[in-house]
Amino acid sequence: MKRLLGLIGLTYLSSLAVVFYFYSDVLLLCVIAVSVILIAVGLFLKIIKAKYRIKNTLVVSGISALCACISIIFYTNCIYLPVTENYSDKEITVNGYICEEIQKSEGSCIYIISTDKVNGENADIKIRLISYSDLRVEEFERVKAKLHTYKTDNNNLLSKGIFFTAYTDDEFSIESTGEKQFSLYGYAVEARKAMKTSLDTLLPEDYSSLCRAVLLGDKQALTYDVRSNFTNTGTSFLIVVSGMHLSIITSFILFILKKFTKNRIVLCVSVCITVLLFMAVTGFAPSVIRSGVMLILTYCSTVVLRKSDSLNSIGAAAIVLTFLNPYAVGDIGMILSFVATLGIILWANKVNSFIVKKLKLKSKIMKASANLIAVSVSASVWIIPVTTIAFGRISPLVVFVSFFAEPLVSIILICAMLSSVLFLCPLISFLAYPFALAAGIVSRLFLWIISVFASVPYCSVNSDKIYFYVWLVITILLVLTGYAVRAKSFYIRCSIAFSVITLMLGWAVYTFIDYNTTMLNVYNTDSGTTASVECGYNITLLSCGGYSRKADDVIENISDDFVNIDNIIIPNQKNKYSRYLPRFINEFDVSNVLVYDKNSVNQKMLQNYDGQSRNTFGDNVHFTLNITPHTTDDVMNVDGITYQLVRSDKRSLLFIPDGGDAAELPESYRTSDYLMIDSIPDNCELLKCSTIIFTGSREQYTRKLNSLKEISERIYFAQNGKVSIEI
Repeated sequence: MKRLLGLIGLTYLSSLAVVFYFYSDVLLLCVIAVSVILIAVGLFLKIIKAKYRIKNTLVVSGISALCACISIIFYTNCIYLPVTENYSDKEITVNGYICEEIQKSEGSCIYIISTDKVNGENADIKIRLISYSDLRVEEFERVKAKLHTYKTDNNNLLSKGIFFTAYTDDEFSIESTGEKQFSLYGYAVEARKAMKTSLDTLLPEDYSSLCRAVLLGDKQALTYDVRSNFTNTGTSFLIVVSGMHLSIITSFILFILKKFTKNRIVLCVSVCITVLLFMAVTGFAPSVIRSGVMLILTYCSTVVLRKSDSLNSIGAAAIVLTFLNPYAVGDIGMILSFVATLGIILWANKVNSFIVKKLKLKSKIMKASANLIAVSVSASVWIIPVTTIAFGRISPLVVFVSFFAEPLVSIILICAMLSSVLFLCPLISFLAYPFALAAGIVSRLFLWIISVFASVPYCSVNSDKIYFYVWLVITILLVLTGYAVRAKSFYIRCSIAFSVITLMLGWAVYTFIDYNTTMLNVYNTDSGTTASVECGYNITLLSCGGYSRKADDVIENISDDFVNIDNIIIPNQKNKYSRYLPRFINEFDVSNVLVYDKNSVNQKMLQNYDGQSRNTFGDNVHFTLNITPHTTDDVMNVDGITYQLVRSDKRSLLFIPDGGDAAELPESYRTSDYLMIDSIPDNCELLKCSTIIFTGSREQYTRKLNSLKEISERIYFAQNGKVSIEI
């Protein structure tokens, strides 16, 4: 078995990913059962001395998958659950230090606290603290804090060992002890911050933010439009620090060093140091660690005059990343990195040879272009199933965009690195300016290319639909069958045609049946109201408030289907109706925001939240908003209370916020199919509705359940989970 390490590592990683992302007791038992069957079949073939080579593969695969199941069961029950059961949803006092770079944006600051003690007892846990103001503490400063912790469901945080989130709007206090926690990693954080400062000084904001993203993985400063363009074109991987970036940097370092020495040991040590430093400066991103392990194995093998095997290297990287922390598979960037690299290893050379032979390419430039296309195609095709499941979106143009944009990333990366480092050296800082100029020019071209492709119709397609998953399964089966029968060109042509027809037919059926369906979604925000009306690519938020800890879940849920929001209506500027507005404006391209303002007179314009002009309304006003081709929203404000009546061709929804009075409503408003409330309105006996959607807290729901039943026997409680209703 030539690639034993590759088989073990990739089987182990795949099994972990399946169990982690689709976790259930039934699935876990199924994976264990399949593992045992593979081992049994393999051992049986060995006992009867069958000549099948696959017998060893079956045994190794079964043992690797079984070990993955045991690993994640042990980690969950012996590490994760004991910690979360002890400290989740409780007031705790912690002693610890800020263990990561503080992430600051216009609306919030994020601190990662690593604890030494919790409630006076030794405990090593990590807590993400979200504050809406600067707490005046620094990285690696020791602190004492009182927090209310909530168990996090964010897979990316779990992959880093961060099990809890806390907010400054709960019972909260924090104070610095005046000490600093010594850490070698602290020097890497300081270097990262210094490099960011250099780029900000040398380049205009748009270009420095891109260089920071490409070089250091810091996407905080990117504007919404830029991030949206990358998302729509499917090229976000170009600005995520990954193996590609590390390979470019190590290749550049080796190119320079080989001018002075050919000693293998010196070159190997230089590569190892470069890899470790880049890992530290980029915060030990899993995708960088994966590439780093592969590079170290590759160059170490040259010292002992052995040729490294790519599949064995990637298998070793999988084991290194997940052996101690099986939850590391929660980082989707790591999964994408492994899948893309595996696609390049298995397909790139074959695709390149096919292109060169078919087109009879002779020149080096054309062959280099063919190789670039082969790498882009191989990586893009392999990550489609992952991106489809993880993000519910596919970008058909990603291969073409990558062909034009990927070479520019290499130039930006090298120029940004040189300019940021040289600028920090006092005697030769002037050398940074030519590289900064080059980085700025190439960044401008790069952003222009991305924006051009992002403006192409259907550059991004929502794939979170049943028909798309059916097409994906059929296509995978066709590919596997092709491998099994060693398919010829006729089979390949027929398979491609059948796959395309399946996709187009599914899209047509979806468009005809489901596209014009209008849905009301009411989200679980613990206390407060966030509700959306969705139809096709149109979405309007009737309110966007609730507890801060639920904001990420709501935004992630909406971003699965939408990158733009047509309207956000704020009926009341209390937190339970408006808290999420700054986050929505930051995360989405919002066309229109209507904000109730009790001081507004005659529809004045107000500079609100993000500095842009937003419509405000106050006094006793009444207007109608067309939110979809078949749905309207009548907004009526009476004595400071904003009522909304959403009407479609089939059903109607009345939204009454806290303090509402049914007697103030016209007769036509009082009868509706659905009533959305978070408290009992005055004169509620005047209302006639078939279903109530209650969005208040669980305590309010329990206390007012009998009163709610007097209005209607059919009640949906939003805090039990998202409520979705076709209207």
